[in-house]
Amino acid sequence: MQPKVSVIIPCYNQAKFLPKAVASLQAQTMPDWECIIVDDGSPDNAAEVANNIALKESRVRLVQQRNGGLANARNTGLAQAQGEFIQFLDSDDTLAPEKFERQTASMDQKGLDISYTAFCNEIAGKYTASRSIRLSLRRILVSWGMGASVPIHSFLYRRAFIQQHDLKFIHSRREDCQWHINCFSRHPRQTLIADYCGAYYYQNEAGMTGNYMRMQEGNFEFMAYMLPQLKGLSKLLWVFRISEELWIWLLRMLKYRSTGIAKTILMLPTTATIIAILMMPISAWWILVYFIKTYIAK
Repeated sequence: MQPKVSVIIPCYNQAKFLPKAVASLQAQTMPDWECIIVDDGSPDNAAEVANNIALKESRVRLVQQRNGGLANARNTGLAQAQGEFIQFLDSDDTLAPEKFERQTASMDQKGLDISYTAFCNEIAGKYTASRSIRLSLRRILVSWGMGASVPIHSFLYRRAFIQQHDLKFIHSRREDCQWHINCFSRHPRQTLIADYCGAYYYQNEAGMTGNYMRMQEGNFEFMAYMLPQLKGLSKLLWVFRISEELWIWLLRMLKYRSTGIAKTILMLPTTATIIAILMMPISAWWILVYFIKTYIAK
């Protein structure tokens, strides 16, 4: 019998979190699901842990492959999936018990391609609810990573929509952002279930502070990669997003007293860089609003 939901869990060096992630599936009020754990050449005992889970839980199966990165692991899971709906879940995150039941019911009733819920951040065992964010292609292009990010396990996707548009994850620095640009570029029928925290997003208490400048270079590299793939208004909005990123880069250089130059800026076409710089007086307003919402109006 075809499962209603296929859950894809890529795993690399996260074996200790796997049982908790799978337990959140077993707690679902809708039991009609399958789980595909993709061991992406993990150096820890992920395969052993996943296999032990699969021996006790018939809805879980293990797929092993050489290390190819997160995008490749998710694509492997997509190729193996049989369900009507697709749920991505990282091995250190969890889902709320009624997520499948609520989202599949809403999507079936309204004939939707994509739905997503509010989410909660988990830090040191404590949960804080996020603001509900209604997404659009414009908002993803301009604000993803700056107050409009939604973790991928908040979403549920109709597999027929993914297959119709041959959607795949691409090897890049920012797989989730690129995936959602590609999804929302196809104008899906979608909705936000705003009154329900369906996903729990685990955040390392230590954070990424020590790697912020390296992250910044990754952001510019991703933006340079995406620019030629966008057309018309989408490309203009992406250049505006680059202007926002220039502000973030400058502020981080001041905060961390870094004198390094993000060399990946040089990967951007000269014309796009000039336009992004000219847009900076306008994007300064977006940056101000972002900092107020993130650090003051919590």
